[in-house]
Amino acid sequence: MDLLGGKLEASDKKLISYDSECDILFVHSGYGADEKFKGNFDVGDIVLDVSNKGKVRGIEVINASEYLQLNSDMLNHLTDFEFHVDQYKNRIGITLVLIADQIKKEKDIIVPLAMALS
Repeated sequence: MDLLGGKLEASDKKLISYDSECDILFVHSGYGADEKFKGNFDVGDIVLDVSNKGKVRGIEVINASEYLQLNSDMLNHLTDFEFHVDQYKNRIGITLVLIADQIKKEKDIIVPLAMALS
């Protein structure tokens, strides 16, 4: 189950959703054939969906327009995204690329860790 209440199966493609009323952005890359949902990891305004393989597969950003410094118009018109995750001993570095029409915005997010994801 994803954070917005829908089911994500292994064969599902990418999912992107922005709730302008609550200012919440949710992106999910889907699971590999040998993966399934393990749990969420919450740090401030960031919630990570983690698979049973210890990989970040989804990102929820609360207060997205402020946190990402993007206006709600762009967030409402997102057409695609990609993200890359680097896991370190005590933090995760995420490069999130958001695409709306012909506009491409890249944001770096650092998430401190108290424990490993896997």
